[in-house]
Amino acid sequence: MIIHGSLTRTNAKQRRFLGIRLSCLPIRSLAVLSTLVFPPTAVNASPQSIRYAHPDQLVLSTLANENGERNNPLLRVAKALTQHAEIGFESVAYPASRMFYSIEKGLANFSILVHSPSLDKCCLVGKTPVVTTELRVYHKKETPKISGLESLAGKRIITIRGYSYGQLKPFISDPNNNISAYPTLTHTSAFAMLDQGRADYVLDYKQPSIEVLQQFPVRDIQFEALQTIDLYLILHRSYPKAHQVMEKFERIIETMDINSVLDLPTDSILTD
Repeated sequence: MIIHGSLTRTNAKQRRFLGIRLSCLPIRSLAVLSTLVFPPTAVNASPQSIRYAHPDQLVLSTLANENGERNNPLLRVAKALTQHAEIGFESVAYPASRMFYSIEKGLANFSILVHSPSLDKCCLVGKTPVVTTELRVYHKKETPKISGLESLAGKRIITIRGYSYGQLKPFISDPNNNISAYPTLTHTSAFAMLDQGRADYVLDYKQPSIEVLQQFPVRDIQFEALQTIDLYLILHRSYPKAHQVMEKFERIIETMDINSVLDLPTDSILTD
């Protein structure tokens, strides 16, 4: 008789039969049979898969391939990390406004983000940035330079939908600052509006703006860096052995050629 499952599924007559037959078997045979009926639990089970969250509007690229797949440098880093760590991987995109919520609530347990104080209770944060980028303000040569956040007051500013812009969004929205905001859907349309004189400044991140301006140069364009933005590994504390996994990620990333993985555009914008 071949036993496929639990003995509790057998009827009373079968149980009595099995009891008689099994009692006649030597101890070694019983040990072998027990492994067939009750398979042993794996001791070295694979780590739980990681769920990586990334924004649907990226701060490091705007490009897509011929199939419409977005160029996502940070997603490449996350995949490389988990592959080296031999951890299963899946990813999910969220609107920028829901990124921190998704991590805080454990809807995803891994990301590469700015270090927000709201994440300190729920998450571990890497010790060093994975990459540093900039939020820039672009303008034509004849337009006054921007020296800081406060100097945006009273200006006409083009913004790009999908970006939260961090602490700048409340400043831009505050009626006391008298800012005329012109939101647009794409980076390309933002710089086209600037070139046409429909506003005086564009708020955009370093790498996406470089990509656009390399394809569609704007004459006499200049910029100032409004903010420097460091992006860190973020891992939810509920992930099994979170501290050990974060330490492993940091060891791995130290050995990676991070610039090759990110493959970011060169900063070569014409200013004259």
